[in-house]
Amino acid sequence: MFDNIIAKIEELLNRFGEGIVEILRGEKDIAKYSMELKVKMDEIGKEMIKEVCGLVDEIVRNEKERKARYDVVRKDRRNIKTIFGDVEYIRTYYKNKEDGGYVYLADEILGIEKYQRIDKAVKAAIVEKVVEMSYEKAAKEVLGEEKITRQSVMNILKRIEAAQLDRIEDNKKGVAGSKKVVKELYIEADEDHISLQSGEGKIAKLAYINEGYKEEEGIVKRKELKGVHYFSSIKEKPEDIWSKVSEYIEERYETEKIEKIYLLGDGAAWIKEGLEWIPRAEFVLDRFHLMREVIRISRGNKKIFAGIIEALKGRDREKFEKLVAEAMEKAEGDEKAKKRIRDSRRYIANHWDNIVLELDNRIIKGCSAEGHVSHVLADRMSSRPRGWSEEGAEVMVKLLSLKYNGVNLREAYLKEICSKEEKKEKILKEIVRKNIKKIKKQIEETRNNVPILARGKVDLMFRVLKGLSTRDFLNAVVF
Repeated sequence: MFDNIIAKIEELLNRFGEGIVEILRGEKDIAKYSMELKVKMDEIGKEMIKEVCGLVDEIVRNEKERKARYDVVRKDRRNIKTIFGDVEYIRTYYKNKEDGGYVYLADEILGIEKYQRIDKAVKAAIVEKVVEMSYEKAAKEVLGEEKITRQSVMNILKRIEAAQLDRIEDNKKGVAGSKKVVKELYIEADEDHISLQSGEGKIAKLAYINEGYKEEEGIVKRKELKGVHYFSSIKEKPEDIWSKVSEYIEERYETEKIEKIYLLGDGAAWIKEGLEWIPRAEFVLDRFHLMREVIRISRGNKKIFAGIIEALKGRDREKFEKLVAEAMEKAEGDEKAKKRIRDSRRYIANHWDNIVLELDNRIIKGCSAEGHVSHVLADRMSSRPRGWSEEGAEVMVKLLSLKYNGVNLREAYLKEICSKEEKKEKILKEIVRKNIKKIKKQIEETRNNVPILARGKVDLMFRVLKGLSTRDFLNAVVF
């Protein structure tokens, strides 16, 4: 039954030995050998998938229960793209004697959907990669030289709903464990500007919770935050994002023991709206945007720059206004520079009460949201010209948030997005149940036909080949 697989394994064994000799002779290095080995392993993988599909089809076709309920119509060839490459297999088409419906029974057992051309494992791997690179590069990373179009990758993402990704996040929250106790909590927010295919611009909102910078023996590690969790969306209203942030805090932290909650951002209206949702939160203008405006006012004048910083620290509004006036005098004749100074002065004045430079060491170092927007969103969404659909962009920013929240996107896709309720007919379940024991016996016979497995000596090659031929592998794939 598994003669083709045995032949491929024997071929792999021969290549294994030849490869060792060639490496020792200096005829090739490990990199070239690895590439050759992958080709051979993919061939075995494709052969095993083909055998599994053929075996299931044969089992169904020969069963008495099937013959009583379904008539054979014809056999069809089908090609499906797997993580090993393209696999062609033969499946039997049946007609239900009772209702006249047509169905490929083996495909139902195998979990292959109608019109499906790309295996779910391939789709899951592409989803995992596409958050890091373009559609084309993601497909090539997963399938190598096996071709899959950019449109096909786009279609995979189109079938993902934002609500499904929210459920993944909700399920992750459900296993949080005991609540954390912290004295201070930081909520930072910023936005990325994304171009849509229509030419319209959209704002991707990013908010994230953290517990401050990690420390080692009292030394602050500036670039590494503790307990970071991201929330992002293009289509959701600000209140929807902030309600999720508030709910997350309630579920993860002993809120009555939090002494201070700081909301840091550039002062945008949607960010300040978070104050309405987070009890006891205090807004602080983030240092990045504040310093940007101070630099624009001072225009390289160190005296004015230092004076403004001193005025801000001392909450000296009068001194600040005098320094702005001095900067305006020095910009006399340059209307563009004067306009920038006026705009920056207005920005600082509007947020005067929220400027805190010496609140504590954490805030002196400033809000990290600008860097996080670049790292989490901009690298994929806006750093290079792209035209997104609004739905596609929404799915992508949520996938990015899940990734940086530590979710395994490949597993989540298979479990939460591809999984469906069990709909196998009773007859199919009975066919599977009756044949499991017989299949296990046939697999054992196959193992005994491979000499290196039959002899039982546990070495490296034995472990590799046993892994390929283990009944657990076939049980997982078939049943």
